[in-house]
Amino acid sequence: MTTTTPQAIADLAALRGEPGWLAERRAVAWRAYETTPAPAWSDEEWRRTDTSWVDWAGAAPATNGADPAKLALPLEVPSASVLLRQRGSMVEVLYSSPEARSAGVRVASLAAAADTDGATVADRLGTELAPPSAGKLQAMNAALWTGGAFVRIPAGAELTAPIVIVVDAADAPIYPRTLVAAGVGSSADVLEWWRSSEDESPGFANGCVELYAGANARLSYTHVQAWDPATGGFLSQYAQVGGDAELATTNVTLGGRFHKGAVSATLTGPGSNVRLNGLAYLDGQQFADHHTLQDHRTTDAASDLLYVNVLEGTSRSVYAGTIMVQPHAQRSNAYQQNRNLMLHRGPRADSIPRLEIMADDVRCTHGSTTSTIDPMHLYYLASRGLDRDQARSLIVDGTFEPVLDRIPSETVRTAVRTAVRAKLHAGAAV
Repeated sequence: MTTTTPQAIADLAALRGEPGWLAERRAVAWRAYETTPAPAWSDEEWRRTDTSWVDWAGAAPATNGADPAKLALPLEVPSASVLLRQRGSMVEVLYSSPEARSAGVRVASLAAAADTDGATVADRLGTELAPPSAGKLQAMNAALWTGGAFVRIPAGAELTAPIVIVVDAADAPIYPRTLVAAGVGSSADVLEWWRSSEDESPGFANGCVELYAGANARLSYTHVQAWDPATGGFLSQYAQVGGDAELATTNVTLGGRFHKGAVSATLTGPGSNVRLNGLAYLDGQQFADHHTLQDHRTTDAASDLLYVNVLEGTSRSVYAGTIMVQPHAQRSNAYQQNRNLMLHRGPRADSIPRLEIMADDVRCTHGSTTSTIDPMHLYYLASRGLDRDQARSLIVDGTFEPVLDRIPSETVRTAVRTAVRAKLHAGAAV
């Protein structure tokens, strides 16, 4: 039985100097965690996902980790307007460009922002998008996150280079937490990179991301999960999109033995436009399960989803996506597509697209494809002088390229492409 208690959570918050409202919310979240049942096979979302390996009773706060400034950055991280680095609970902004400073962009530890930007953080952290009542994982993260990342883009601010957040795992466990608030008419790209250091593994990771795009804002958020092969991890990602705002999220799954991602976007203002992108490259015995929700709560809004999985070894992917159109959300336009490519006959891909339409003036469609590599494609490429590994690499590149093309920032797009190719080439060399 866990020794963590609501009082221990509150005491730890006080020890860190967190404001009283945050300490109270942590205690409330822990009580919700204790009273919320663990995911079970009988739950539709968890029907194909085994969580028996999770020690629900042993959940405990993360350790502090090391000074992030003394650690090497991953080579994949591109140039940035702001670079924030977290390891354990230690967070530091390593670089802030003149452009970001002059625009008034605020990037900081979420724990520090709870004090310095208290009104913004208190209004949006774990309230509407990811309250502890959303589920056991969300309650766990709300109670136990440390450090965290806070990004606030003021109204009208525009950045040409991406904001980069690097989360390095220290000792197990780890609970990343990110809050991004893009003001009215602002424009920014955010890249968040979760990775394990060479000599340490988090073993268990449970992260939560909340994204707010104000009216007429343009926000692009790209998440790369590159944990080591021994780590099992969860991601809860929520977005709220205002009127005439544009949001593009891209979730890239490369690492971990187990990954469960819940991704949702709520369209709340007329004219809002959302693109949900995802790609996963799985090998060995990796397992990845993505559930997505395109939640239309307003008239005249559009959402477009494309998730692509490439699998080899005996890996397995699960994709389940829902387009939900509320009764008053007339003239909604939504599309959802999942593509799966198995590099041979060992992997397995499950695809479950769903529509829940409660309005009558809509245009909503979905589709799913699953296939192995066509031998004729390999034969054709071989006839052009490519060996088998080169041909396979070219086919995988072509499979992922439609997703990469949907990432607005060329800098971020290049970084993701480099990471995917590095894993592909590493697998070919084995």
